[in-house]
Order: sequence, then C-alpha cells, then structure tokens
Amino acid sequence: MINPYKYVKKDTYQMYINGQFVASDSGDTFDIVNPVTNEVFAKAYKGGASDMQKAITAARNAFDNGPWGSMTQLQRSKLLLKVRDVLARRAEEFACLEGLDCGKLYPSVLYYELPQSIDGFEFSAGKARCLEGKVNPVDGNYLNYVVWQPQGVVGEILPWNGPLMMGCQKVASILAAGNTVIIKPSSWASLSLLVLASVFDEAGFPPGVVNIVTGSGSVVGDVLVKSEDVDMVSMTGGTPTGKHIIKSSANTVKNIALELGGKSPNIVFDDVDLESVVKWAAHGFTLNSGQVCVAGTRLILHENIYENFLEGIKKYCESLKPGNGFEYEKGINLGPVISKEHFETVWDYIESGKKEGARLITGGEKYTSQELAKGNFVPPTIFADVTPDMRIFKEEIFGPVLSVSKFKTEEEAVNIANNTKYGLAGAVFTNNIKRAHRVAEKLKAGQIYINTYFSKGIMESPGAGWKESGLGNAGIYKYMHPKTIFVDLDDNSNPPV
Repeated sequence: MINPYKYVKKDTYQMYINGQFVASDSGDTFDIVNPVTNEVFAKAYKGGASDMQKAITAARNAFDNGPWGSMTQLQRSKLLLKVRDVLARRAEEFACLEGLDCGKLYPSVLYYELPQSIDGFEFSAGKARCLEGKVNPVDGNYLNYVVWQPQGVVGEILPWNGPLMMGCQKVASILAAGNTVIIKPSSWASLSLLVLASVFDEAGFPPGVVNIVTGSGSVVGDVLVKSEDVDMVSMTGGTPTGKHIIKSSANTVKNIALELGGKSPNIVFDDVDLESVVKWAAHGFTLNSGQVCVAGTRLILHENIYENFLEGIKKYCESLKPGNGFEYEKGINLGPVISKEHFETVWDYIESGKKEGARLITGGEKYTSQELAKGNFVPPTIFADVTPDMRIFKEEIFGPVLSVSKFKTEEEAVNIANNTKYGLAGAVFTNNIKRAHRVAEKLKAGQIYINTYFSKGIMESPGAGWKESGLGNAGIYKYMHPKTIFVDLDDNSNPPV
C-alpha cells in the first residue's frame, strides 16, 4: 500500500495570486479533512474579500497589460504542454492528494482522473492553435468574417466531487482561449488545486494569468461574481447555487456559464442482456459514491424484467466493498461521500424514501463497523416502486441512492424520464437500434448514452445542461466571444440614399 501522506506538507497551504504563493490577509485557515476517517491531515489559508480583490486586479492587469494578451496562440499552446508534462511527472503526488482530500479510490484517480486531467491540457493546447472563424457570404461587394476572441478575466468556481479533473479540463480551455483566470475551489476540496498552482508556476506562466483563491462562496465567490472587472463567471455545482449566481451577477450583466445538478434517467428495455446491463446500471449510480452530476440515479425498468433486474442489481451492489481507497489490494471499490455534512444530507433522503413508502431493496442502514463508522460511508441504497411525487424521484441526492420505477410502453418510459426539472443526461439500453435512437431523440437532456453510461469524450464532445441543469454550452467556445466584421470592398462606395 502506498503512503499518500508523504506528499502532504506540514506547512499551511497558501493561495496563489499574481504569481506569488501567499497567506490570506486575515491569517485565517481551515482544516483539510480526510472523508475516510474525518481526521484533519492538513491546513490551508482561507481567503477573504480582500484576497479575492487582489486576484481580480492581478488577472485584469495580466489580461489588459501583461505579456499574456500579446502572446500568440502557439506560445500559449506550448505553455499548456509544459503544464501537461509537469503534471504527468507528478501524477502519483496528485493522485495521493486528491484521494486523501476527496476520499477517492486511488486507482480511479491515478488511472482515470489523472490521465483525463493531463489530456485536458494536451487537448486544449492543440485546440488553441486551430480556433477558426468563418467567412459568410453577404449581399453586395462586402467581406464579412467572424472571429472568436477571449472573454477576458474568467472566474471559475469548481465543485468538490472531482476538483482536479474538472479543474484541469476547464482551466485548460480558459487559458487556451486566451483568458486569464481566477479559480475558486470548493471549501470541501481545495488541496489539489492549491498544489496545482506550483505546476503553473514551474511551467512559467506570467504573473496574474492563473490565480487560486480559497474561501466561502458567500464571501469570495460573491466578490468574484459581482465584480465589474470580471468578464465571465463559470460554475459547476448545485442548481440553488447557480440561481444565486444569476441574481448576484445581474448588475454587471456578465456572461454566466453554469453546469448544474441532475436527476438523470436510465431506461432499460426487456430485450437486453441482464447480466451486462445490471453492471452498467450499478456503475451509473455508484461511481464516486454517487457524487457525479450525470449519475443515472433514476432507473426506469420494463415490467417484464423488473423483479429479475432488481435481484441482479441488489446482488451486485452488495458485493461492493467500502473502505480506504488506498487499500485497493484488499478489493476496496467504494469510497465515502465528501463530508459529514453531506453524509447527513444523503441519509435524510434515504429516510425520506422509507417514509414515503418506496420499497427498500438493499442498503438503507448505516454501516456499524467501527472503521467505516468513522468515515462518511453510505451503502449503495436501492428503492423500488418509486413514484414521481416522492422526494427521492424529484430531487438530486448526490450519493449512492437509486430510485427505480416500472414502465410498460416506450411512451410511458419517455414520460417518466422527462418528468423532472433537470435535463443533464440520460441513457437507454435496448438491442432495438431504431428504438434506441427514437428514445434518445425524445429525452430532454444534453447528454445521452445508448447501451453504455458516462461520457466517452469529455473534451471532444462536451455536454450541456437543459432546463435547470445549466446555462451555456461546455467547451472552449463558452469562454470566448464571437465578433462579426464587415469590410466594404468598393473603392468609391456611398451609403444608400
């Protein structure tokens, strides 16, 4: 077993503002807690309003007056490739820190999330060199062309369920587009982003281009959103937070991009191979202990396979082994949820499912072993016979809790799937290819999977939230402005009379 603590500093982790590692103006700190044990293993400085204002000033100056704005796309691309190389060299370190801070399974971080993080910089480095505009045919002797230009100063508010991977992918796009950035990591998961600052520093980014400020959303996040010097704010997180950001940004009318919550349906017809699809359905709601925005937390089963499928997924979920994600040699494959507070939130939903009359298939009872009771472990919990009026059907739980409903016809399945305020993702499993495409077309969500679950190209084909699942399309162009330019090609033209 690897010792992840060898990468943890004894000194308090600092923020990164204007190319310098700094303490908070107030000197306030916060604890960094391991969700496996709820023990404090490090400390970091907690930013305040003045710290965020310094970062905004630095980012504004770096964009308007620094060397970043005058760099070519090729020069920016090469810097992003340097970040890729440094991050790849330090992969074990970041896998350990992310595992400790978020309670993640070490192999999952090392062999999936880290490669995805590294690829985010490689992909964006290539994208930076081929940001094409277009020429439009217009009436008369005129040339019209459209170019894409950076937004300017971008504030990126990150979630706690995958801070390193999502942070790298989003920040890489922001920088490739030519923006400067202020990163506000979650208070529950700041460590990997604070250490990532040293990667940008080593790669040689000019001061002010990348800034990382910790602190609460109600303080530093609010300063970021309301500032007239910030051109755009992008946030990944819960829908209530997204609504608050929309309100707070109203006075500056800045561009807002929101990747929000989900309650994604997973429709399974009766012509599938049950053994295979059971695994996909379980994977769809237990990955990262259910803390995935696109998780398939509403399973919609055809009546002909309903009970047999429930029996199969129950057996599969009960075979999962919770524990410390660094003890992978012991077969550990289920980690904790992020915090004690979130643990209680998830548990409140489980109790709600019981009270509202859903049929409990498995889980639903807290672990009693002393080792697991120390941490924030929630057993995979499955409720059957769930109806649309129940909280566990309607609300995002963000934990390993599955709500199962029955359908008879294709139309009924689609109606159940779309009966939600969310529209982030969805899936359909069937061997009937016509039906698969037909259902995928009818599902009201921005990312659909057929006979699989989860994206196979996060950078190449980013999804977008429909309804209350978000605003704006993901990808590099969400961090850019289009500009259309008209040129009169006649030597002696006159305006129309």
